[in-house]
Amino acid sequence: MAYQIKSILYASDLTPRSPAVFRHAVGLASKFEAKLHAMTVSLPATGLPYMEFMSEEKFDQMRAAGQSKDEDLLRQRIAVFSEAHPEMDVANVLTSIRAVEGDPARCILDMAKHVLADMIVMGSRGHSAIGELILGSVAHKVTMKADVPVILVPIDR
Repeated sequence: MAYQIKSILYASDLTPRSPAVFRHAVGLASKFEAKLHAMTVSLPATGLPYMEFMSEEKFDQMRAAGQSKDEDLLRQRIAVFSEAHPEMDVANVLTSIRAVEGDPARCILDMAKHVLADMIVMGSRGHSAIGELILGSVAHKVTMKADVPVILVPIDR
């Protein structure tokens, strides 16, 4: 049986360098004729001081609006990328776009399982050892806990 990649998860942090990472994800999806799933994760808004001044219903509406805004931003960036790179045929490989809220590493790993990803593509800032110890690294956590290969694209260099 030949080695196959059928599904790729692209995880975006919506930074200005994200299109460079997306380029790799689209290229790999095209090369392997795989489905490409795009996602972004926002941190949960729990424990913020203003939460005690609003109803749970209002907070849920705010959370949903934030996720919708993040998903719209990811869709816009993908549209701009597609227009700038028509040769990459994004529409042919892109299957889904989602914005979720939670612990970024956990959400990425959960989404990879949900879409049956054979590979995860994401950016990495390359924090120093001390920076990673203090800040943590989503890329490092995903790489260490993933059941599939993780392609890290260097960003912010």
